[in-house]
Amino acid sequence: MTEPALVSAQPWSHLEARAGLLDRASVAATTIGGARVRIIPEPLQTERDGVRVQSIRLLFDDAETAARATSATLVGPAGDLVAEQSPAPDTTSVRWLVRAVDGPTDVTLAVPDLGDETVAFVLLPQRAWSVHVVHHSHFDFGYTDPQTAVISAQRSYLDSAVELAAATSEWPEAARFRWNVEALWAFADWERHRPAAKVAEFVRLVQQGSIGLSAMPYNLHTDTCSTEELHELLREARRIREQYGIDFTTAMQTDVPGQVAGLPDALHEVGVRYLAVAHNWAGRSMPHQNGALDLPRLFRWRTPAGNSVVVWMTDSPHGLAYMEGPMVGLTESYEVAEAYLPAYLTALATRGYPFPPGVFGAHGEEAEGRPGYPWSVLHLRTQGFMGDNGPARLHLSEVARQWNDTWTSPRLRVSTNEDFFAEAEAAHGDELVTVEGDWGDWWVEGVGSAAVPLALTREAQATVSDARSFSQAAAWLGGQAVPTERAESDRAWDAISMFNEHTWGASNSWTHGDEGYDSGERQWQWKVGQALTGHQRGRDLEEHALVYLADAVAPAPDALASIVLANASGATRTGAVRFLLKESTVPFTEHVALQDGRTGQSLPVVVDPQANALHRESGRWLTTHVADVPAFGFVRVDVVAADAAPEPPRTHDGQGSALRELFTIENEHLRVSVDPGTSTIRSVTERSTGRELVAQDAPAGFNAYVYDSYGSSGAGVNHLSNKLWSSDRLELLASRTTGGPAVLVERVSDAVEERLVYRFSAAGVDAVTVTLRLRHGEPRLRIANRLEKPVTRTKESAFFAFPFAAADPVVRYEVSGGVTGDGLAHVPGAPQHMRAIRHWVSVQDGDDAVVWVTKDAPLVHPGTISLPYAPFPASTSPSQPATIYSWLHNNVWDTNFPIEQGFSATFEYAVGVRADRSQPVEAVALQTTADLVQPMRAVPASGTTGLRDASAELLTLDDGRVQLVSVVATEDPRQSIVRLQSVADERVTLTLGVGQAIERAVRSTYLGDDAPGAIAVEQDRVRLTLEPFEAAAVRVTRRLPEDSAA
Repeated sequence: MTEPALVSAQPWSHLEARAGLLDRASVAATTIGGARVRIIPEPLQTERDGVRVQSIRLLFDDAETAARATSATLVGPAGDLVAEQSPAPDTTSVRWLVRAVDGPTDVTLAVPDLGDETVAFVLLPQRAWSVHVVHHSHFDFGYTDPQTAVISAQRSYLDSAVELAAATSEWPEAARFRWNVEALWAFADWERHRPAAKVAEFVRLVQQGSIGLSAMPYNLHTDTCSTEELHELLREARRIREQYGIDFTTAMQTDVPGQVAGLPDALHEVGVRYLAVAHNWAGRSMPHQNGALDLPRLFRWRTPAGNSVVVWMTDSPHGLAYMEGPMVGLTESYEVAEAYLPAYLTALATRGYPFPPGVFGAHGEEAEGRPGYPWSVLHLRTQGFMGDNGPARLHLSEVARQWNDTWTSPRLRVSTNEDFFAEAEAAHGDELVTVEGDWGDWWVEGVGSAAVPLALTREAQATVSDARSFSQAAAWLGGQAVPTERAESDRAWDAISMFNEHTWGASNSWTHGDEGYDSGERQWQWKVGQALTGHQRGRDLEEHALVYLADAVAPAPDALASIVLANASGATRTGAVRFLLKESTVPFTEHVALQDGRTGQSLPVVVDPQANALHRESGRWLTTHVADVPAFGFVRVDVVAADAAPEPPRTHDGQGSALRELFTIENEHLRVSVDPGTSTIRSVTERSTGRELVAQDAPAGFNAYVYDSYGSSGAGVNHLSNKLWSSDRLELLASRTTGGPAVLVERVSDAVEERLVYRFSAAGVDAVTVTLRLRHGEPRLRIANRLEKPVTRTKESAFFAFPFAAADPVVRYEVSGGVTGDGLAHVPGAPQHMRAIRHWVSVQDGDDAVVWVTKDAPLVHPGTISLPYAPFPASTSPSQPATIYSWLHNNVWDTNFPIEQGFSATFEYAVGVRADRSQPVEAVALQTTADLVQPMRAVPASGTTGLRDASAELLTLDDGRVQLVSVVATEDPRQSIVRLQSVADERVTLTLGVGQAIERAVRSTYLGDDAPGAIAVEQDRVRLTLEPFEAAAVRVTRRLPEDSAA
């Protein structure tokens, strides 16, 4: 009888998913005596009277029918195989033990108590399963409760883990309690809050294998990390290794469906060989339709640099990602586990995905065709309960003990990641498939829900890197590095990375409560606090470092002031620098000019007043343009007295000039023309070749603002966007509009640049203000788009379009720790409709090339705007591979991420071309990025006994395809770690020119440990080889003056 229901169905239910699991495990179904019966050949094995037996389970629709099925026969070539009936796990099924078969055997089942009908099927031999049940807590920093409560609970779980390990130390070995610390941050936090004796006992349990530690601090959107940050994430693992003698071999990443290309390289540097990932599709991930249907669960992930990790992957249709154990009953009772775990193993071995659509995260499309799991060793995650942030519980050990007392196979082991990988690699290491490339994050779209905090975090990433380089430059110049450089950097990275941690808010992120799922606003304020803190700490460290650098350089004796223009990159740079000349240094009544300290040559200067002048330092802003600032070095610019003020900027007359002239700017390299009717860039012409860079037949113009609204409303509907689906008819696209006509704000020519500013109105914003800059002598167009965006809960996205003209484009994207795109492998299943990039995209078309750089907004759609609802259909036509859509912001998620945002903020971009035709496109990419993202910095020279030279070049790289990421301190004040990143797709032999006497140089990791690899030192030259896209480091020991004297 059907039970009445006020609501007849729901998108997902773990009970329905379990029912579907039983269906997928069934080898046959029939009707006997009018009763439906399904047959599951189970992997359960034991012995009866010295005979090996395996089990089959008969499923009925009701308990009454099952109770009548008191006898059965299973007849094969050797006769009846039934040995005896075994207790069933529930009242609607019957379990029979039958003699084990050694090969596929044709059998016929009869249940005479029900009727005369029979059913034939093939009975397969059962493998000896070795199931490693990995007990951990999925650590969400928030989501289920405010962060303070969650963090406190996680500390308590580690206390419980120690207690339970002690309580079960005399139990059978496989059933002893073991715990896996998913996020190393949890241990480091617990360590700070517990006495030394308790910490020592915990460490002892780690060393004996009762507790496993993951090398990663927590679960992240690794695509939002910088390359340097990926390595900095492993500082705590390195510290714990050195302090306690714990070798890290494994790492975990949970929930986020995808990891960035550079992660294996970073893990390799601290000795990690294994990575266990659990990809929660959440209804917004479709890897199986992007090549992952055949991706094995156990495989080797190798980087182009040659480093690799062995990966174990689970995901939603394998059991709600990291909820595999709860889905098969391991958190409930032995009986429930015995009902579903055998069926799970059968379905896994025969059907690929054990669960059908209906399990959370994979609740829509069919996903048939995946091969069955081929091996007997299995990794199965479980929690304390079916939920995030669950506790450590004894229950699993109790289930495992009873299970192993009952069955000889499968064997359940309460296990660690380390133990699983050791067995799996020993058994199947030679059989593993190797894949290479980026493994993009399907959820990274959610970071667009906080455009401004994300931009601040990205700025902080660049600032910290440069700040450490400036600190070391001070020491290389004979001064002193910031004494607290490493500590301040660590604190900044801690906040930056915590913002990149995958929990952005509460389950019901729109709420304003004070506990549980409804503490949305409280959790979000904590999260934004991480971005603000990281940004401030980065700025503080940069100021600190620049002051130390300034103390290493003496001002010119006859100057009113001298300014140190510092270049943290590994390439000579020409560009603009802006600095505040304080009134306390030079009164407003005095006119000033600027001179290049190297030559005494006059420099161009533009003077601007201080903004918000009543509340900020009194002074005037000077902008100048300086050529050939040395790599990892500086130029001194001298402020001298002048008879008159600099020539003021020329503002073009909006009334007396032709419209086309007003909306056109050009310099030595580029000519840029704007269409004021559409507020888009009509043309960008490379003057050296006459080449048009803008596609003239694109769906949207160059730098066109595109605003989408969607026909869904997630306000108060948890996970709504994860339940929605759109066909290629784009049912959920409610509207799409572009910007209105432009109003000219200013057209200016000055000593530094040509500048065009215009403003337009559009949907989704109060206004957009666009500033285009062509600086004299620079092969780059700078674009600044300032949005004044109101708050709305209407589902929305905003894009800027950048359609490049190319007949046969090769498009590549910089991602954290590597490059992805045309001609490069990626891990099957990685999303291709959108991705988060670091900064640059290169478009090569035969001998021609152009580079696009984004400073603030990492999300891009390549070729077309894809609708942000599964299956993510293209919504512009045609798809043009050389078109980049910068995805500024969205609010499409209805959990975790904010559902509304408002801001007045500027999003900056640059378009770069070759300064000369021989320049590699990768070098153009790095130079254009450095100009926009890591500009040269200025600080007043303040040394009293410092360097009198007007410039210094401290480090050069002879290949423009290699980036100097940073130069950082070690424990030894004479040493620095030079961090490098190749963006070349081939092996590079690199020569570093060191502008200091060096005593020694060795290959090292980013964190300073010795690393393999040949290196040659010849006086002040260091030569090494970098593999494709390799992140490498060199630890340099400088020879100090006192060393030479000795």
